[in-house]
Parts: sequence; C-alpha cells; structure tokens
Amino acid sequence: MILSYALGSIITSGLGVALAAKAGRTLLIAGSLTIAASQLVLWYIVKDGNDPGYWLLALALFIGGLGLGLAAPILVNVVLAGVPGRNAGAAGGVLSTVNQIGGAVGIAVLGTIFFTSVTGSATGAPVLPDYSHALSIVLIVSAALYLITALVMLALPKAAVEHAE
Repeated sequence: MILSYALGSIITSGLGVALAAKAGRTLLIAGSLTIAASQLVLWYIVKDGNDPGYWLLALALFIGGLGLGLAAPILVNVVLAGVPGRNAGAAGGVLSTVNQIGGAVGIAVLGTIFFTSVTGSATGAPVLPDYSHALSIVLIVSAALYLITALVMLALPKAAVEHAE
C-alpha cells in the first residue's frame, strides 16, 4: 500500500530539486497543497465507513507522495536561503529541532483527536465505522493544517540556495 506513496514521491522529487533555485517557495506551497488534496481525497474515500479497497487508497497515497516529492527534498535549502552563511549551522540545527518537535506534536495532536473521536458501538467496542469516522476527522484537520502551512510558506524566501560544487 505504501509503495504508491513512494512512487509519487520519486516522480516529483527530481523535479523539485531541478527547479529549487528558481521556484523553491512555489514548489513548497504546491507540495503542501497537493498533500492537503491527498488528505481530502482520502477523507472522501473513507468517510462512509466502507472498505475502499486497494486502488482508491493507493490513489490517495500516490497524490500525497507527489506533494511530498515536491517539498521534502528542497525544504531545508528554501528555509535557509535567507540565512547568512556564518549562521547556517545554527539555523540548520534550529530547523532540525523544530522539525522534530513539530512532528512529535503533530502526531500527538492528531493521535489524540483520533482516539477521542473513536466512539464505541452499543456493545462498547468500536467497530469499523467508528474508526472511519475518527480517521475522517483527522484527515480534515490534517488537510486544514497543510493549507495553513501553505499560507505560512509565503513568508519564506522565493528560491532555494544554490550550492557551489
């Protein structure tokens, strides 16, 4: 199932790296919006609580992979583009730390939303539709966060730093 996500990422990651020096921020925003779209596609697929099957899930993950491939390979270079060279090490360390903390907080918040949204059936034990409902809520929140991220990315430098070989 995850293979489709990786394939999407492989397809766009080369494009992202090739265009980073000219369109870095635009690629990051496009990547974030594409991932948001994938979350909404996934939401649409699972919202009814039915088993969507392999191909629909693979499609949603493929779209997410396309967005990741646009953004992930160039993120550091775009974010650090406005930092003077003498401060690049410290800025890179701060960026790495913020990335780790953001990931941990994001997982904690989305996990909390998911598990507090799972309601039990009449017998008390959650059933498949309960999990679909909880996942649907998480996907909407996640898509909204990616949209907000795209807006915040407007504050980044327009292009990535080009490195001399």
